[in-house]
Amino acid sequence: MQSIRTLTALAAVVLLVTAGPAPAFALSPDEHAHSSVEVDASAQSTFAQTDDSASGSFGSGDITVTRGDEVTFTVSHSGPANVTIGGPNNGFNLRIHLGGSGSSEITIDTYATNKNASEFVDGGSPELLSGKLSKPLEPADYFMNVSVGGDERDVTTLTVEPRGEMSAESLIAPSTVSPPASSSGKEGDADLGDLGGVLSSDNRLAPGEYAVMKVHESSLETSLNAEALSGNDASNGIKLNVTQTNPGPNRDPREYVATADPEANVTVLPQFEQDTVYFVLDTSKLPVQKQSEWNKYKMRLALTEENSLVDEDTVVAETAFQLDKPKVTLSPVNDSVHYPWDPDTFTVRGTTTRAPNTTLEVRLRSPKPDAFLLIEDATVDANREYEATFDLSDVTRGVNATLWTEDVRSGDQFFLKTAQEVSLVAPNASVRFENQSSDGAQVSLSHVEVPEGGFVRIHDAKGNGVGRSDYLAPGRYENVSAELSLPLYNEQTLRAELVTDDGDEAYSENDTEYRRSDWVVNDTARIEFGAPPTETPTTQTQTATPTPTPTPTPTATPYPVQTEEPLEPSGESTGTGIPLSPAVAVVALLAAAGLLVRRTEGEKDE
Repeated sequence: MQSIRTLTALAAVVLLVTAGPAPAFALSPDEHAHSSVEVDASAQSTFAQTDDSASGSFGSGDITVTRGDEVTFTVSHSGPANVTIGGPNNGFNLRIHLGGSGSSEITIDTYATNKNASEFVDGGSPELLSGKLSKPLEPADYFMNVSVGGDERDVTTLTVEPRGEMSAESLIAPSTVSPPASSSGKEGDADLGDLGGVLSSDNRLAPGEYAVMKVHESSLETSLNAEALSGNDASNGIKLNVTQTNPGPNRDPREYVATADPEANVTVLPQFEQDTVYFVLDTSKLPVQKQSEWNKYKMRLALTEENSLVDEDTVVAETAFQLDKPKVTLSPVNDSVHYPWDPDTFTVRGTTTRAPNTTLEVRLRSPKPDAFLLIEDATVDANREYEATFDLSDVTRGVNATLWTEDVRSGDQFFLKTAQEVSLVAPNASVRFENQSSDGAQVSLSHVEVPEGGFVRIHDAKGNGVGRSDYLAPGRYENVSAELSLPLYNEQTLRAELVTDDGDEAYSENDTEYRRSDWVVNDTARIEFGAPPTETPTTQTQTATPTPTPTPTPTATPYPVQTEEPLEPSGESTGTGIPLSPAVAVVALLAAAGLLVRRTEGEKDE
């Protein structure tokens, strides 16, 4: 009996040694804890034959992925190793054998788990222990471990999260840029190229511009096929279509499917690192109707029944946009007449239905006498406005030029809608001096034009300077006053000359005259002044004094000064020419007779 017990024990030991330890990948953590095979610690150390120098670990902590996306992780191992994911309890059990030693990268596509392990696992030698799944890997926590030499060295958790809600926003881009080629994102995020710098948040655009649907995606990372978006099996059940929202009475809405219809020419640019995909629609082939309401469209991204993430057709993102006929306006900021005293720059502004960041060309052209063509680029801003500034410092003056806007990159011609004439006035220094009456303190110039600034100087008939104006900045003036430096009287002719300024805006006799055809720019006028003031005679009163004085001498009475020329003497008489009255003549004769009698008596006494 004792021998029988001994043989039985030996047989049990032989069976344990032959079977070896149960593989870790075949058991869940609970199954490890409740294994029906019980071996004490001494037996394990005796029969496991483990290598204490073996090592294996996952490169990070717990691993998370959204259902339908790819997940990549790294495993370090000192020798051949096995990575086990899941177990019988969650219906998914995957083992990946890693040969050699070092660091191995493993990528799992959680969307394609209905295929062979080698089709959804990249890295190592995968083996699906639980069989194919009918759908993408369900959301759950999956136990993971790595074993080296049959000994478990590290554990972690793979968390598959549910697919999130998708959303979209509407953007537009000008026709002046070209998007890069489509990408499915398998080789990394797509480069938006020049498109990235010109996108603007809007949904109104002109034909030929780009309607962009920016989708904040979830679970499209591995199923998106940029070459097929028709919703069939080749498209992995992803569909993008463009549908007219208001076709008008008795009409079916137009519908175009991306990558299938030429009207829906879509470029796909995924950036999965940001969970974003840009669907860029070239609208150049979409028809434009007369009624604006008929030009409204929607872009819809849907998952069909061919996509195993949904059970029925589901719209996951949608945006709307409207096509507007291209329109452009243009006008000078100040005036269509540009004067010599205006700045050398000439600025124009306009509005348009073109998308922001569109580059337009604004042109100014004159055919003669010295032809010129000026071209300036103008960028449409967020308010659909644009501006251009021309430098006129070297262009011909005294001509009319044509101003208009073009969109040469899109081929649209706006000449007939924006063309207008701009007058580039030549310098024309001039002064107009009208006949007038003056108060003697100032005169008035009816018109003055000073291309470079200056003064009006007033001369009398003898060429003497008798007055001037204040400084006049470059420009054209009416009714300019010139102060007289001394009072003038009577009617006389004055001359107004236009003189330049040397830059200090202060008058100097050395300031030179404006000349035209080598003649001084001037004008003359007959000015009527008032008569000179008349001096009133003053009567001096003789005050009697008590002191006797000699016989007083009469004080001369001043006479007013006359401005008329003196009269010439009448006849050939050399006298004063002043006739005497009869009374004065009789007194004179009596005085003469008395003087004769005294003179005769005196002679007799001698």
